[in-house]
Amino acid sequence: MKYILPLLVIVFLAFAAQPSEAVEVLHNYYSMKGDTEELAGNYPDIAIYSEHASSTGLGLEIFSVDVALNITELSEDELAALPTMYVDGVHHGNEGMSAEAAFLFLQDVLERSAADPTYLEGKRLVVTPVMNADGYLEDCRNNWNGVDLNRNYPYMWGMYGTSDTRGSCPASGTYRGPSEGSEAETQANMEMMRGMNLYVYFSGHTGSNDIVLPWKITGEFAVPIADWDLYEHFLNESTNVSGLSYRDPSGAGESIAWGYGARNAVSVIVEVDTMQWLPGVTTTIREALANELLMYDLAWENLLLFGGHLEIVSETSDSVKVINTGWGAAYNITAGNGITEKIGPGETKTIKKGSNVLQYLRLVHVGEEADLTQITMELGDVMEDDGEITPALSPLSIIFSLIAVVALRKRK
Repeated sequence: MKYILPLLVIVFLAFAAQPSEAVEVLHNYYSMKGDTEELAGNYPDIAIYSEHASSTGLGLEIFSVDVALNITELSEDELAALPTMYVDGVHHGNEGMSAEAAFLFLQDVLERSAADPTYLEGKRLVVTPVMNADGYLEDCRNNWNGVDLNRNYPYMWGMYGTSDTRGSCPASGTYRGPSEGSEAETQANMEMMRGMNLYVYFSGHTGSNDIVLPWKITGEFAVPIADWDLYEHFLNESTNVSGLSYRDPSGAGESIAWGYGARNAVSVIVEVDTMQWLPGVTTTIREALANELLMYDLAWENLLLFGGHLEIVSETSDSVKVINTGWGAAYNITAGNGITEKIGPGETKTIKKGSNVLQYLRLVHVGEEADLTQITMELGDVMEDDGEITPALSPLSIIFSLIAVVALRKRK
């Protein structure tokens, strides 16, 4: 019975549409899987399609596409080190427009990168269009076990806005699961993110058409976001291109709370549309998602600016002058001779050198699992005799130099 109404809507729209207008039906699980694999296959030098986990009930594959420049030539460590944007969709199975947003964004990045490799240079994109494969196939919010996957993540699990009653279809619910991270889909997503140097995490949803913060910053259960200045800058930029405002989440244990709280990624839910499965107007899916896709583009094109981003202005033998071009502050900056606590966005400072590397933290927040925000930059050698920076001597060159000195002495 639950499929009859959507079918009637399709028929009505088809007859009501003018010839110049397009009525689209969204992907289902199988067509999304096939189209995603085909899309990645069209760009073998920069994209790899993978099926890395299975759904709880029906054993459907959870599939992703990994995108990086010359990806087949990179080692696992090299790939894992790249600053990464991660996009997923359909934690809630009946929110199909979120999968469309992920797919279209992936398509855009691949097309632009093929035409201009610099669009992809020094970065990595990972896209999982469908997290809740069983729910997506069955048009059900929850997974096979009746769990709301977006209440099942370990960070702040069960604190507020969740239920201890298992959900059922077609009814929906906010059942958090029997324990934190209990579901196979949740575990698969966390495992994916553990293999990334995450800078940004967008989780697509539908229903309210706005941006959701990782946890409450107002009212009861409010917890400050340590990197709020960075978040606020990004949110203001996002509003400029998408028109979307931001709000607190309605429940705890969401994927974005874990994304920022544990993995140090600037993480938000993007409620890409007010509709679930079918466009309610005679328009294309891309047109319906146009502003939201601009927001995805904004994050990708400015990925390296999510946090402190120091660039070298000039350098001498005993100091280095840097400017922070990032959207957030850089913290605990050192070149081996004391620590500068903070360099704000747009600020320039001179750092005393005592080593050949400059290190800093691009976020002030430290995730639960590891400190993933330290940046290391190579500098010229520290020279005490003059102000010139010269390349370091290798052990082999030193040996050759000693041999030459001994030979010259023998000649005398």
